[in-house]
Amino acid sequence: MLIGVDFTGATLAAGVVDGSRLLRSASLDVPGSAAPGDILDALAQLVRSLGEVPDAVGVAIPGQVNPEGRCWRLPNAPTFEGVPIAEEIGLRLGCPVAVENRATAAALAERLFGHGRAYPSFLLITLGTGVGGGLVIGHQLYPGANGFGAEIGHLCVDASSDAPACACGRRGCLEVFAGARGVLKKFSEHGGLGLRLSQVANSARRGETAGLLTLEALARVLGRAIASIQNLVDLNAVVLAGPLSGTYDLFEVGLRAELRVGTFAPLLAEVPVVVSNLGESSSIVGAAYLATL
Repeated sequence: MLIGVDFTGATLAAGVVDGSRLLRSASLDVPGSAAPGDILDALAQLVRSLGEVPDAVGVAIPGQVNPEGRCWRLPNAPTFEGVPIAEEIGLRLGCPVAVENRATAAALAERLFGHGRAYPSFLLITLGTGVGGGLVIGHQLYPGANGFGAEIGHLCVDASSDAPACACGRRGCLEVFAGARGVLKKFSEHGGLGLRLSQVANSARRGETAGLLTLEALARVLGRAIASIQNLVDLNAVVLAGPLSGTYDLFEVGLRAELRVGTFAPLLAEVPVVVSNLGESSSIVGAAYLATL
């Protein structure tokens, strides 16, 4: 039995996975003041609540870990930095444990059960609270030598000296503009009212100016980042996931135009850009299969 766990920083969700399906699942909220040990205890208890002793557990986190499962960086829960997450959970559960970045875990699910079956090399981009990336090259997951692979959210798309600051400490990162905070800020500037990405999407779908202009801005910065990656890697496809991915048909023209400006060869600009159909459980599904790699 394989179990995947998705830790967002604010919630823990776990599921028994069979193929791309969740047979059973459970979740709980995580207090912002909780210490790492308390969160790991809660995670282990959540896994046990699903029934049988698992053959392996995979955990997806919104940060970076090294190949041994030690956390390098976890912005949503900075007290986890340096914690050997895989080792600690393994001690609590008595089974093999693998830990990976959430977007990388989602990319593994995509490779196994989604568009990765048709495209050998692709970048998965998650458009949500932040902007994450998971990279597959030649059907092989590539998390990077130190766990920082495919961090597209921290590609610079604005090199001006007054570019807005990113939470990572640099300026002009894609996440500043394409993460939820930046998207909602742009939406407000264009007269939109809303605190959720779904409201931006609904506005655009209704043909309202605020929503459409916000997606135009998203297309420009996202296209600029994808163009840089295409110039380096020449992928078979780019896969979009997350709350705003469902609006791709509304900003496809703008994104494609940016790709044609930013890539140095016409073929690079014509990379297929597709929307994942695996849904919100993709990180749990991908995490469950980490230990099988």
